[in-house]
Amino acid sequence: MPSLLQMNWDDRIFAVLVATAAALLVMAVGLTLLALFLRWRNDRVAGIWAALEARWEPILLDVLVEERPPEELQAAVGPGDSLRFLAFLLRFVRRLTGSEVDVLRDLARPHLDWLAREWDRGSAERRARAVQTLGMLGFDGNELVFLAALDDPSPLVSIVAAQALAEPDHPHHVVEVLQRLDRYQDWHPAFLSGMLADAGSGVTPLLRDYLADEEHDAWSRAVAAKALEQLRDPEAADVAAAVLGTNADPDLLVACLRIVGAVGERRHRAVLLPLVDFPHFPVRSHALKALRAVGDDADESVFLRALDDPSPWVALEAARGLRALGAGEILEDLALGGDERALTVRQVIAE
Repeated sequence: MPSLLQMNWDDRIFAVLVATAAALLVMAVGLTLLALFLRWRNDRVAGIWAALEARWEPILLDVLVEERPPEELQAAVGPGDSLRFLAFLLRFVRRLTGSEVDVLRDLARPHLDWLAREWDRGSAERRARAVQTLGMLGFDGNELVFLAALDDPSPLVSIVAAQALAEPDHPHHVVEVLQRLDRYQDWHPAFLSGMLADAGSGVTPLLRDYLADEEHDAWSRAVAAKALEQLRDPEAADVAAAVLGTNADPDLLVACLRIVGAVGERRHRAVLLPLVDFPHFPVRSHALKALRAVGDDADESVFLRALDDPSPWVALEAARGLRALGAGEILEDLALGGDERALTVRQVIAE
């Protein structure tokens, strides 16, 4: 057979094409075999999972109703099945409450020691899963793990640790979360404020202090304010009013206005009036909404003037404010016009 150098150009090109096709065929066969192997392995793992869960679930259900002792379920967990068993318990702990959750945590306890020691190994996803498992099944005794995880290089691991710490059973740990709140700016503020509010009313003093502290950035203070609004903390109204008089960040102002609107009193009215003319329309809109909650008949002129605001959202709140004051006749007269203000008023009357 002639060598490649002895061939003419056409034969050389043909030989290269044949070799390339052969290489591609070998690669295709190899990838097919790899895919078949991975599928076989996944099916095998799934089969093992299914078999273990089919074995554990009836025993667990009997343990929960005290028809079998917990030791019987522990005996059914093999030496290498702790991780699978913890994942199995996690499925149930999300659906149960009260004493049944305590039973699940007691069942998990013998399998958590190694996880508490090795939680910081592996990928960020693995570390986050380990912290989540400890948080749901074994918080007590592992507080140092969560405090350390707050400073994990991965924001995912840190936020999972924050969720574990922000619980009503241990509100004092929320101060550690608040100290790192600015780290979570890639997360939605509504998620973060909900997480803080989940810690319950016991964290309201911490949240009020955080909101009042000008050393913290406006974004983080707004998150704390939203949590206070969700908790409907009456004492937060004074703090929010103080912030409204000293800050110009629109997001923080809106968050504080929502607090005043939710739990404020008539004495907070004065701080709202300048914000009715604030440059950003969301602030003007929420200022009118808060004024509707804490104001009285003396504010009728404020709402009437705001009906001409260039923002339709502000005009809507102004019309709602008039309706709340009982100015029905004024609204009906305004609705007879043919301008945008009349359209806004008619919309509010129809609500």
